[in-house]
Amino acid sequence: MALVLFSCRATGPFIMFEETAKQIFKIIGIEWKEQGAIPAEDIPETLRILEEAGKANKARLAEIEAEKRRLLREASYDEEFRLREKWESESEVVNLYQRIEPLLNMMRRAIRHNESVMWGRP
Repeated sequence: MALVLFSCRATGPFIMFEETAKQIFKIIGIEWKEQGAIPAEDIPETLRILEEAGKANKARLAEIEAEKRRLLREASYDEEFRLREKWESESEVVNLYQRIEPLLNMMRRAIRHNESVMWGRP
């Protein structure tokens, strides 16, 4: 798996899998390139879009959890056991709202210091 290094003069760098970076770029409407920058003047709108995507992801996960609780209430003992086993294996997933948090933090600091956010190969 390829890696992408995000950096900003206002904060330290961090590394992300390219697959995740491409997903984020699709959400924010920026064409994926192996390296580039989000100009300081574009970061507030980009941050807003990403924050909304994170909130939507959390809301969707809350709906899924509510549905799981409903299914467990209505399930027999055997069904409940199978459902819990299935869901336990799914709990290892890192969700979008968790994956974007380092970038959100970087963008917030970039806004305070009027800096761009750059990305490229480490």
